[in-house]
Amino acid sequence: MRIDELDSLRATALVMMLVSNFITDLNHFDLMVVNKGDPWWWLSRTTAFLFVSISGVSYFLAHLNEYDFMQTFGRTKRLIFWAFVITIITYIFEPNAFVRFGVLHLLALASIVAFPFARKPQFAFFVGLVLLFVPLSSNPNLVWLGLRETGFFAVDYFPLNPWLGIFFLSLGVSSLVYPEGKPLIKIKWPDRWLWFGRNTLVIYVVHQPILIGLLLLSGLISMDQLI
Repeated sequence: MRIDELDSLRATALVMMLVSNFITDLNHFDLMVVNKGDPWWWLSRTTAFLFVSISGVSYFLAHLNEYDFMQTFGRTKRLIFWAFVITIITYIFEPNAFVRFGVLHLLALASIVAFPFARKPQFAFFVGLVLLFVPLSSNPNLVWLGLRETGFFAVDYFPLNPWLGIFFLSLGVSSLVYPEGKPLIKIKWPDRWLWFGRNTLVIYVVHQPILIGLLLLSGLISMDQLI
Protein backbone atom coordinates (compact mmCIF):
# COMPACT_ATOMS: atom_id res chain seq x y z
CA MET A 1 0.00 0.00 0.00
CA ARG A 2 1.48 3.33 -1.10
CA ILE A 3 0.61 6.76 0.25
CA ASP A 4 1.65 9.69 -1.90
CA GLU A 5 2.62 11.94 0.97
CA LEU A 6 5.06 9.32 2.23
CA ASP A 7 6.56 8.96 -1.24
CA SER A 8 6.90 12.75 -1.36
CA LEU A 9 8.61 12.77 2.03
CA ARG A 10 10.86 9.94 0.88
CA ALA A 11 11.78 11.97 -2.21
CA THR A 12 12.66 14.88 0.06
CA ALA A 13 14.85 12.60 2.16
CA LEU A 14 16.46 11.36 -1.06
CA VAL A 15 17.46 14.89 -2.09
CA MET A 16 18.81 15.48 1.41
CA MET A 17 20.79 12.25 1.11
CA LEU A 18 22.32 13.26 -2.23
CA VAL A 19 23.44 16.59 -0.81
CA SER A 20 24.67 15.05 2.44
CA ASN A 21 26.65 12.29 0.76
CA PHE A 22 28.22 14.74 -1.68
CA ILE A 23 29.40 16.80 1.29
CA THR A 24 30.69 13.59 2.89
CA ASP A 25 32.66 12.84 -0.28
CA LEU A 26 34.16 16.34 -0.24
CA ASN A 27 35.14 15.83 3.38
CA HIS A 28 36.60 12.40 2.63
CA PHE A 29 38.82 13.78 -0.12
CA ASP A 30 39.88 16.77 2.04
CA LEU A 31 38.07 19.24 -0.18
CA MET A 32 36.19 20.60 2.84
CA VAL A 33 36.05 19.94 6.55
CA VAL A 34 32.97 18.69 8.39
CA ASN A 35 33.15 18.29 12.15
CA LYS A 36 30.78 16.60 14.56
CA GLY A 37 28.01 19.03 15.44
CA ASP A 38 28.31 21.06 12.24
CA PRO A 39 25.12 21.77 10.24
CA TRP A 40 26.27 19.30 7.56
CA TRP A 41 26.81 16.67 10.28
CA TRP A 42 23.27 17.21 11.52
CA LEU A 43 21.94 17.03 7.96
CA SER A 44 23.32 13.50 7.56
CA ARG A 45 21.76 12.39 10.85
CA THR A 46 18.42 13.97 10.03
CA THR A 47 18.43 12.32 6.62
CA ALA A 48 19.16 8.91 8.13
CA PHE A 49 16.41 9.39 10.70
CA LEU A 50 13.89 10.25 7.97
CA PHE A 51 14.79 7.25 5.82
CA VAL A 52 14.65 4.72 8.65
CA SER A 53 11.45 6.21 10.09
CA ILE A 54 9.68 6.24 6.73
CA SER A 55 10.76 2.63 6.20
CA GLY A 56 9.15 1.66 9.51
CA VAL A 57 5.89 3.38 8.58
CA SER A 58 5.93 1.83 5.10
CA TYR A 59 6.49 -1.60 6.62
CA PHE A 60 3.32 -1.24 8.67
CA LEU A 61 1.32 -0.09 5.63
CA ALA A 62 2.69 -2.91 3.46
CA HIS A 63 1.22 -5.45 5.86
CA LEU A 64 -2.20 -3.93 6.35
CA ASN A 65 -3.71 -5.91 3.48
CA GLU A 66 -1.23 -8.76 3.19
CA TYR A 67 0.59 -10.82 5.78
CA ASP A 68 2.73 -13.30 3.93
CA PHE A 69 6.32 -13.77 5.00
CA MET A 70 7.43 -15.13 1.63
CA GLN A 71 6.16 -12.00 -0.12
CA THR A 72 7.95 -9.87 2.46
CA PHE A 73 11.14 -11.89 2.04
CA GLY A 74 10.80 -11.62 -1.73
CA ARG A 75 10.96 -7.84 -1.44
CA THR A 76 13.78 -8.08 1.09
CA LYS A 77 16.01 -10.15 -1.19
CA ARG A 78 16.71 -7.05 -3.30
CA LEU A 79 17.96 -5.23 -0.20
CA ILE A 80 20.14 -8.20 0.77
CA PHE A 81 21.62 -8.43 -2.72
CA TRP A 82 22.50 -4.74 -3.01
CA ALA A 83 23.74 -4.61 0.58
CA PHE A 84 26.38 -7.22 -0.19
CA VAL A 85 27.20 -5.64 -3.56
CA ILE A 86 27.97 -2.41 -1.72
CA THR A 87 30.06 -4.33 0.82
CA ILE A 88 32.15 -5.87 -1.98
CA ILE A 89 32.57 -2.65 -3.96
CA THR A 90 33.53 -0.56 -0.93
CA TYR A 91 35.98 -3.28 0.14
CA ILE A 92 37.71 -2.96 -3.23
CA PHE A 93 37.99 0.84 -3.12
CA GLU A 94 38.05 1.47 0.66
CA PRO A 95 39.43 -1.68 2.34
CA ASN A 96 40.04 0.20 5.60
CA ALA A 97 36.53 1.62 5.80
CA PHE A 98 34.29 -0.67 3.75
CA VAL A 99 30.59 -1.10 4.53
CA ARG A 100 29.81 -4.06 6.78
CA PHE A 101 26.51 -2.98 8.26
CA GLY A 102 25.17 0.00 6.36
CA VAL A 103 21.65 1.28 5.86
CA LEU A 104 20.69 -1.48 3.40
CA HIS A 105 21.97 -4.17 5.75
CA LEU A 106 19.94 -2.59 8.54
CA LEU A 107 16.73 -2.37 6.51
CA ALA A 108 17.13 -5.93 5.24
CA LEU A 109 17.49 -7.21 8.79
CA ALA A 110 14.59 -5.06 9.98
CA SER A 111 12.32 -6.40 7.23
CA ILE A 112 12.90 -9.93 8.46
CA VAL A 113 12.88 -9.56 12.24
CA ALA A 114 9.97 -7.09 12.30
CA PHE A 115 7.57 -9.43 10.51
CA PRO A 116 6.03 -10.94 13.69
CA PHE A 117 5.27 -7.39 14.86
CA ALA A 118 3.90 -6.01 11.58
CA ARG A 119 0.33 -6.29 12.88
CA LYS A 120 1.19 -5.80 16.52
CA PRO A 121 2.33 -2.17 16.60
CA GLN A 122 2.09 -1.86 20.40
CA PHE A 123 4.59 -4.68 20.81
CA ALA A 124 6.75 -3.19 18.05
CA PHE A 125 6.90 0.09 19.95
CA PHE A 126 7.99 -1.73 23.12
CA VAL A 127 10.69 -3.62 21.19
CA GLY A 128 11.88 -0.30 19.75
CA LEU A 129 12.28 1.14 23.24
CA VAL A 130 14.23 -1.94 24.36
CA LEU A 131 16.53 -1.70 21.34
CA LEU A 132 17.49 1.84 22.31
CA PHE A 133 19.17 0.33 25.38
CA VAL A 134 21.03 -2.47 23.61
CA PRO A 135 24.69 -2.12 24.61
CA LEU A 136 27.23 -1.74 21.82
CA SER A 137 30.67 -3.31 22.03
CA SER A 138 34.20 -2.26 21.15
CA ASN A 139 34.74 -5.72 19.63
CA PRO A 140 35.48 -5.04 15.91
CA ASN A 141 34.02 -8.42 14.87
CA LEU A 142 30.55 -7.36 16.05
CA VAL A 143 30.39 -4.67 13.38
CA TRP A 144 28.97 -7.32 11.03
CA LEU A 145 25.94 -7.60 13.33
CA GLY A 146 25.52 -3.88 13.87
CA LEU A 147 26.60 -4.30 17.50
CA ARG A 148 29.91 -2.44 17.42
CA GLU A 149 29.98 1.01 18.98
CA THR A 150 30.52 3.99 16.70
CA GLY A 151 33.72 5.99 16.60
CA PHE A 152 35.64 3.94 14.03
CA PHE A 153 36.11 4.98 10.41
CA ALA A 154 33.54 3.47 8.02
CA VAL A 155 31.95 4.64 4.80
CA ASP A 156 28.50 3.75 6.15
CA TYR A 157 27.46 2.26 9.49
CA PHE A 158 23.97 1.91 11.03
CA PRO A 159 24.23 0.11 14.39
CA LEU A 160 21.19 -1.57 15.89
CA ASN A 161 21.15 1.07 18.60
CA PRO A 162 19.58 3.44 17.73
CA TRP A 163 18.59 2.67 14.13
CA LEU A 164 16.76 -0.64 14.47
CA GLY A 165 15.06 0.85 17.50
CA ILE A 166 13.93 3.82 15.43
CA PHE A 167 12.55 1.46 12.77
CA PHE A 168 10.49 -0.43 15.38
CA LEU A 169 9.31 2.78 17.06
CA SER A 170 8.13 4.13 13.70
CA LEU A 171 6.36 0.86 12.99
CA GLY A 172 4.73 1.13 16.39
CA VAL A 173 3.33 4.64 15.97
CA SER A 174 2.15 3.99 12.41
CA SER A 175 -1.11 2.48 13.59
CA LEU A 176 -1.93 5.79 15.27
CA VAL A 177 -1.01 7.92 12.26
CA TYR A 178 -2.39 5.65 9.51
CA PRO A 179 -4.85 3.27 11.24
CA GLU A 180 -6.70 2.60 7.98
CA GLY A 181 -3.86 3.31 5.58
CA LYS A 182 -5.44 6.51 4.28
CA PRO A 183 -3.43 9.65 3.46
CA LEU A 184 -3.55 12.59 5.84
CA ILE A 185 -2.95 15.23 3.18
CA LYS A 186 -5.08 15.56 0.06
CA ILE A 187 -2.60 17.01 -2.40
CA LYS A 188 -1.91 16.09 -6.00
CA TRP A 189 1.83 15.57 -5.92
CA PRO A 190 3.81 15.84 -9.21
CA ASP A 191 4.26 12.40 -10.75
CA ARG A 192 7.94 12.99 -11.45
CA TRP A 193 8.54 13.94 -7.83
CA LEU A 194 6.75 10.82 -6.60
CA TRP A 195 8.85 8.74 -8.99
CA PHE A 196 11.95 9.67 -7.00
CA GLY A 197 10.25 8.64 -3.77
CA ARG A 198 9.23 5.30 -5.26
CA ASN A 199 12.65 4.44 -6.69
CA THR A 200 14.96 5.35 -3.85
CA LEU A 201 16.77 1.99 -3.86
CA VAL A 202 17.87 2.32 -7.48
CA ILE A 203 18.98 5.91 -6.97
CA TYR A 204 20.78 5.03 -3.74
CA VAL A 205 22.74 2.26 -5.47
CA VAL A 206 23.91 4.42 -8.39
CA HIS A 207 24.33 7.82 -6.77
CA GLN A 208 27.83 7.41 -5.36
CA PRO A 209 29.45 6.30 -8.65
CA ILE A 210 27.81 9.34 -10.27
CA LEU A 211 29.02 11.73 -7.54
CA ILE A 212 32.55 10.32 -7.67
CA GLY A 213 32.45 10.53 -11.47
CA LEU A 214 31.53 14.21 -11.28
CA LEU A 215 34.46 14.86 -8.94
CA LEU A 216 36.78 13.04 -11.35
CA LEU A 217 35.49 14.94 -14.38
CA SER A 218 35.83 18.24 -12.55
CA GLY A 219 39.46 17.48 -11.75
CA LEU A 220 38.89 17.90 -8.01
CA ILE A 221 40.12 14.35 -7.39
CA SER A 222 42.26 11.88 -9.32
CA MET A 223 42.05 8.15 -9.91
CA ASP A 224 45.05 7.70 -7.62
CA GLN A 225 42.86 8.79 -4.70
CA LEU A 226 40.36 6.02 -5.46
CA ILE A 227 42.78 3.13 -5.79
